[in-house]
Amino acid sequence: MKKIGILFVGLLLVGWNRGFSKNELLEETLYARYHSYLDQKYSDFILCPRIEIERIEGNTRRHIVYASALNYGSHHGDVPYERIHFTLTDTPDKGVEIKKVRIQKAISEKESQKQCRNRN
Repeated sequence: MKKIGILFVGLLLVGWNRGFSKNELLEETLYARYHSYLDQKYSDFILCPRIEIERIEGNTRRHIVYASALNYGSHHGDVPYERIHFTLTDTPDKGVEIKKVRIQKAISEKESQKQCRNRN
């Protein structure tokens, strides 16, 4: 929990001055938390993270998490973006369990802009 707090404070200090909303900063913090459970081969998928969290049977401590992000290596426009989609569960009894990981290749410019849209 301490690491998440430090990361969130860091994002606030860096991101708020650049016009990021509190929700966007929280989304990036949560994405970073869950992204760390993925295999190292997915380490490049950190650009424009999106995350949706759904409670399991209304329980505030049990969640299904749906996350996506673009690969950072394509941000110069040399090659098309790839996007990761992953689903996991986060529960007190079993911790974080990755359920599904999928890579979507050759993301169109329109789709990459949609992934990176501001949520203000």
